[in-house]
Amino acid sequence: MKRRIQFVLPLLYGVFLLLVGCQQDDDAVDQTPEPVTSFSMQLNNQRWQPSQIGEDKCMQKFHGAWSYLGGKPYFTIVASRDAKMVDNTWSEEGLRLQIFDLTRVGVYPITNSYKEDFVSYVSLRVNTSGGAPKVYVNKTDKPAFWVEVKEFYDLPGFSQKGIKGTFYGTLYNEANPQDSVSFEKGEFLFKKVNWHNYNQCYN
Repeated sequence: MKRRIQFVLPLLYGVFLLLVGCQQDDDAVDQTPEPVTSFSMQLNNQRWQPSQIGEDKCMQKFHGAWSYLGGKPYFTIVASRDAKMVDNTWSEEGLRLQIFDLTRVGVYPITNSYKEDFVSYVSLRVNTSGGAPKVYVNKTDKPAFWVEVKEFYDLPGFSQKGIKGTFYGTLYNEANPQDSVSFEKGEFLFKKVNWHNYNQCYN
């Protein structure tokens, strides 16, 4: 009986150490930063996401933040994608979306020009090899692009709020209105504001 106890005790101790080690490994995995923001859409029926910078999934080429004018809040999102060189700051495609006087959940038609500062607009810049970039813009005479703000989030320690929404519609080539691009299933989520910062995690 004594021998059996002497054999069982080290075995139980070994199992205990193994369980503790597994728990520590799980804790280490749980501490890996996860993005708290997201941005995606379908452009002409093709999935479009901002470029990731290197191997760090926290570093993605989009950001969004609040600004204010005369007490009116507006939110601006900038996103870019480089299909060939993700580290090149001269993006192949760059989207800028701004919603002015953003005070409630609901649908916001986008009908202003990107050449104005404090308005609602959206523009897509597509750089072409060896030629002038194409700039696609929303219509200003009637709505052809919409943003639906679905939810605001309280951010601990910040007076500004997080935001979640969708967008869809059509943009037209500024130089040739017969050329257009369609946006579907556009989605954005910001549980942090990161103006001029590509870090999508809390770390």
